[in-house]
Amino acid sequence: MKKAIIIAALFCSQGAMAQISNINLNGAPARLSSYAEIDGSPYLFEDWSRADIGTTNAGVKENVAYRFNVHDNELEVINDAGNTIFLNKDYLEYAILERPSILIATGTPGMLTKLLVKKGFDFVPGIGPKDLVNVIAEGEKYTLIRKFYTDLVTPAKNSYAPTPGRMFVYEETFYLIDSNEKVETVRIRTNNILKSLTESDQELAKTIIKENKLDLSREDHLVIFFQKLNNA
Repeated sequence: MKKAIIIAALFCSQGAMAQISNINLNGAPARLSSYAEIDGSPYLFEDWSRADIGTTNAGVKENVAYRFNVHDNELEVINDAGNTIFLNKDYLEYAILERPSILIATGTPGMLTKLLVKKGFDFVPGIGPKDLVNVIAEGEKYTLIRKFYTDLVTPAKNSYAPTPGRMFVYEETFYLIDSNEKVETVRIRTNNILKSLTESDQELAKTIIKENKLDLSREDHLVIFFQKLNNA
């Protein structure tokens, strides 16, 4: 039930999810890292945005300014004292991150306005016990998560760049997890998702897609699809 409430909150308006708790966010001062000479960005979104932060020790803190450094998998937030800190993930239960409004206006159709991130998926290869991943759907039958990251690479030398600098390259990987914690890397395409389901669920999944006119390349349709499949 709690999973369903958190997922449903992604479709709710700001302020409808929970009451503001008068808590201090735990964390360490953000390190002064300079990315000035590196092309690209280590952040999921370059601009600061807002988040609701759920903690295991003190409840929910709403409307917190954040940036998600996906290169280091650190959530940078501004605490009540106005200081930028790395959130202590030992006490983090989940965070619901707002996408900057400009991305919603100019992005692909079906983008979720809010992204749920949480830890606890270290049984997935390449994901650590404190790594935050985006949970798109979570249920008894299937869970779909996405790992955001930016690789720091050095391009090969060429005649135009005799001393090439480093650059961040953004990547994301989707993992489909079944009830037995079997993990499969998937592409966000309708046919690929269908083939990744257990054979006994594929006909039902086709019916759900047809009756609801779903396109599983859309984030919002993915949420609807797995909600219906998990509840069937």
